[in-house]
Amino acid sequence: MNYAIFLSILNLVLIARLRLIFRDQGASGKDLVIIGLLPLLILPFVQFNWSWLLLTVHLISYPFLMKWTEGNIHKLNRNRSLTLLWHILIAAILCSPLLNLGSNWLAQKVMHFLSWMFVPGQQIALRTVIVVQVAVAGLLLVINEMNILLRYILKAMGLESVGAQEDTVKVSEEEYSMGRLIGLLERIFIFIFVLLNQYSAIGFILAAKGVTRFNNFKDDRPFAEYVLIGTLLSTLLALIIGWGVKAVL
Repeated sequence: MNYAIFLSILNLVLIARLRLIFRDQGASGKDLVIIGLLPLLILPFVQFNWSWLLLTVHLISYPFLMKWTEGNIHKLNRNRSLTLLWHILIAAILCSPLLNLGSNWLAQKVMHFLSWMFVPGQQIALRTVIVVQVAVAGLLLVINEMNILLRYILKAMGLESVGAQEDTVKVSEEEYSMGRLIGLLERIFIFIFVLLNQYSAIGFILAAKGVTRFNNFKDDRPFAEYVLIGTLLSTLLALIIGWGVKAVL
């Protein structure tokens, strides 16, 4: 399998999907255009053959699939997770020995240029490229995709996001968005600490979050339980991604 091409496609898709972070009511037309165009940047670096044509068809059809699935607000996070899995599956098949999607001369020229820029007189090893791409993919997954999965799991458990429904609002919209941003940063730090084997530092991150929410926890037990469940799930997902990346590296 051509892991370099597969990871390049995956990372471009994950970068484009960052537009979905605060799109709780579905992606806009502009979002879908960006989600559709950014992954196409891989095409000039892929060898032209039948696999290239299949990849092009897939990438062009991907935003239309997203538009169709974004229309169902009640199943938004589930659909977003499924579209990512669909994309990973198709990209994996195209990069497998079955279809043998590979890089072309332009990709090699870029590698030579990067080698000249960062390690003059040497050639960047393919493994180094793959290691960097895996680390970037892991980081992108914890930033956005794990948030999507977390929100889907919470809803499947019957726990609506606090502030997401008018009849269950316990915090302001601004505080709700701020809490999500805190969770995002929390997962990033946990992911980095796992890669650095600094597990004790994870405890400080969770303790800091608890301190900032102390008054809310004291006055509202259901809110405290919701935040606790969300924090534990978020931490678990970040740990899983971190361990997965470490296993590959």
